[in-house]
Amino acid sequence: MEQPATPNSISSSTTPAATSSNEPKKRPIPPPEELISHYESKGLEKNEASMKVIEDLQNVIFRILSSKGSKKDKFMAKSSRMLDTVNTRLNILELKLDSKPNFGQTLGIGVVAGGIGSVVPHVFGAIGQIWSSVTNSTKN
Repeated sequence: MEQPATPNSISSSTTPAATSSNEPKKRPIPPPEELISHYESKGLEKNEASMKVIEDLQNVIFRILSSKGSKKDKFMAKSSRMLDTVNTRLNILELKLDSKPNFGQTLGIGVVAGGIGSVVPHVFGAIGQIWSSVTNSTKN
């Protein structure tokens, strides 16, 4: 077995970029057995030590997840803003369409624009012809 190098010694295989003082050194994650033995050394039984390790890990995970804004949260906030923008634009478009006249109103405007005076004699003449044809057919 090789002896691990001391923290102050620099091996020949490392580069200066890898040993820069700006990068924080990450501690290796202790294995579960080490965590359990730590709590057993404090006087807890194996079952209690296991439960304590699980509780600590759950607390760490909860703190990590609650402290960082995840990408999903950022995406949801962005998509929510985009949906609000689209909804606002659709509401404006709907208001513009609601202010336009529908088919019946357009027909009425066309009749009025064509002139009531020029249309009314033709309409009454047609109604008169219908009335006279109905009365002639009922007399015979």
